[in-house]
Amino acid sequence: MENTAPFDLNRAIQHWRENLAQSPTFQSENLNELESHLRDSVAALQLRGLSAEEAFLIATRRIGKGSSLESEFGKVNGTAVWLDRFFWILIGYQVWTFIAGAIALVTGNALVLGLHGVGYDFKSHGHAILVVVLFTLVHLAGFAGSLALCWWLFQRKGQRFGRWLNRLLYRRATWILAFVTLYLLSLSVPVMSGGTVSLLLTAFGRETLGEIALPESYSSIIMHLTTPVVFIGLTLFLARKRLRLANT
Repeated sequence: MENTAPFDLNRAIQHWRENLAQSPTFQSENLNELESHLRDSVAALQLRGLSAEEAFLIATRRIGKGSSLESEFGKVNGTAVWLDRFFWILIGYQVWTFIAGAIALVTGNALVLGLHGVGYDFKSHGHAILVVVLFTLVHLAGFAGSLALCWWLFQRKGQRFGRWLNRLLYRRATWILAFVTLYLLSLSVPVMSGGTVSLLLTAFGRETLGEIALPESYSSIIMHLTTPVVFIGLTLFLARKRLRLANT
């Protein structure tokens, strides 16, 4: 026979509360109020002879699904909800900008050095369509990689990062330290880019570097046209998925 663990009411309530807390709709006092109401309902059902597990299931069903609770409390805490969303939009934009910039810098220079390593003459053939295609493919691969990495970070580490950031910003000294650190980090990609240009200028010369910059500029135009299409499509896809989940 299988040994099933006994039902832990406190753990079940804690898990139920943590699931609700993942939504910015609920503030701490809202969760306290809902938990108190849930515990009172469970206690009343147990007095009528139900087990703890049965009482918990019925009580949570009576309180309502997470989507209906979000809709109800979202009307009350609308400002907090939009502040939270705007906060994560800013965080996401800055994280993606840093990761995408770092990946583009590495992949672009790796392609230049790779072509130089096989003896490609940028001075004579720098404007060739093949080089533009190679730069575009490399940048597209880096773009896809940056999106995947950011998605993984926010899916797996988003809640932990949010709690860590809350503790960091609670004190003024750590807030200033966080500001300085993030500012210096944001400058790292432009600084590395400038250093890379100086190294390439020394290695290839001004004329050859100009020939390298030409296909890179064409590739950059293609990426500027492609990136909004991806982001708009992803935004509409997630919005549609969110609406479906809210209506279930």
